[in-house]
Amino acid sequence: MFKRMIEAAVEKALDHRNLLFEKMIETTIEIILNRRPDLFRKVIKKSVKKELRRHTVLPDKTLMQKGFHSLPVIMGRIYDWVFVPFGGVDMLVEVRYVCADELPEVDKLSHIFDEEKKKIKLSRQQMIDVMNIQEECCKAVLNCPTFEELEQAIYSKDNVQKNRRKELEELRERIKTSSGYEKQEQQIRIDRLELYTGYILPKDTMHVLTNIAFGIGISDIKKVTKEKLIDAFSRARLYDGRPSDYIPGIFTDGDRKNIDDYATMLGLEEESKTKDRQK
Repeated sequence: MFKRMIEAAVEKALDHRNLLFEKMIETTIEIILNRRPDLFRKVIKKSVKKELRRHTVLPDKTLMQKGFHSLPVIMGRIYDWVFVPFGGVDMLVEVRYVCADELPEVDKLSHIFDEEKKKIKLSRQQMIDVMNIQEECCKAVLNCPTFEELEQAIYSKDNVQKNRRKELEELRERIKTSSGYEKQEQQIRIDRLELYTGYILPKDTMHVLTNIAFGIGISDIKKVTKEKLIDAFSRARLYDGRPSDYIPGIFTDGDRKNIDDYATMLGLEEESKTKDRQK
């Protein structure tokens, strides 16, 4: 009996193209149980999640093409069902793997420089720039539900967001007639509310979907070191070609320019230091 119930829940959850994964499961369980005790709800919910995980495919890096390729080529497919965090809970979505020209340009090699830079607090504008990039990535990779469908579902249910947007509108009107300390306080609150209300998806969701878009965890870009880049630049000078031709691994089509730019910059710096030492 439970097996049939679980299969029905899985089928409905996989075919449903609208609301969030948790809501889909809750709705399905309500239909199946029809006032059964909470204990059985928890048992079936856990079983449905476990069954759904069997429908997601994890990539096997040993089968991926080495060199520089678009994500669809590397993954061997365009679409995947994956679990992503959504404010602390798992959400099942269908993502589409995209090519580099569909995404904003991002520096993925900044990790090779001073680690202290990571401790510097971002300014408000820098935070907005980062979140704008993340939002672009989410729009590019979300296939089912789409970014717009998620946005609509959240806005229609999230009363906190509604109240914040209402407060933001009121503050924008109030600040027009304010001055001094009161105006400063209102501006600080407006800045915070604009960040809260301007980006509808939770931070953990945006972070994971951005990583999917850029192939982080699939590409070997994080394994590239300063020494490897300088060596690649030297080899490209010696044997012709691009520095990226001399760095083996699995990389996306967007990684090549990043590698070439950094290798050239670091290689020229190293050449300059060598000349200075020889003087």
